[in-house]
Amino acid sequence: MFMEIIDNTSRVQLYYQLYDILLNKIKSGDYKPNDLFPTENELIDKYKVSRITVRKAMDMLSQEGLISKKRGIGTFVKAQKIENNLASIIDFNDNMKNKGYSHSTKVITNKIVECNNNISEALSIPNNTKLINIERLRLMQNEPICLESANLIYDRCPEVLNRDFNNESLRTFIKDNYKIIWKHAKQKITAINADKRISNILNIKKGDPILYIERVSYCTDNIPLEYLEAYYRTDMYYFTVDLEY
Repeated sequence: MFMEIIDNTSRVQLYYQLYDILLNKIKSGDYKPNDLFPTENELIDKYKVSRITVRKAMDMLSQEGLISKKRGIGTFVKAQKIENNLASIIDFNDNMKNKGYSHSTKVITNKIVECNNNISEALSIPNNTKLINIERLRLMQNEPICLESANLIYDRCPEVLNRDFNNESLRTFIKDNYKIIWKHAKQKITAINADKRISNILNIKKGDPILYIERVSYCTDNIPLEYLEAYYRTDMYYFTVDLEY
């Protein structure tokens, strides 16, 4: 557990200790996006430090884009955008851990569905092929940021239907139990407007812009085994890619 203590005997500057404490509280979700941040006086009283120390710590947070002042109202925690590099597929949990943010996954559906035309074409399978559809809501600091809908060929991994992926990694389970190793993927990204269902799940307004991804993942023998649709909040996510000349 992170200690909220200012050590006056430490060689680390007091303002940096305070900055580190406040940064951790933002990343852990104690201070959520759009929350009113503690005032200077509240921080002085709580941590028994000077006003100069508090201001230096808050200036550091402000310079990093973590907090923002609104004239006549106070200081607020800013919503943080998560970077996803398009050059590789990064596990959600690993990505959040690396960035130091509290995170969780909520399984919405895990059921058998029939293959539609889009999935049939993408996975090169007949229309009547049995699939497992897993919808998972990704949350950062208890705020929904992404909805993923994965479709897997039932015959290749039937036990997926009986597992709880709120805490378990789907990819790790498939790799360990079915020896399926993902080799590469093809995906396309478009901007769409959130419909009523997606907006309710992601806690945004109907019609808000979101990033929509369709991805087909291939295993080591170059066979397509997963068709995934993902819906990303544009106020919480952005994508980057490394380019070479």
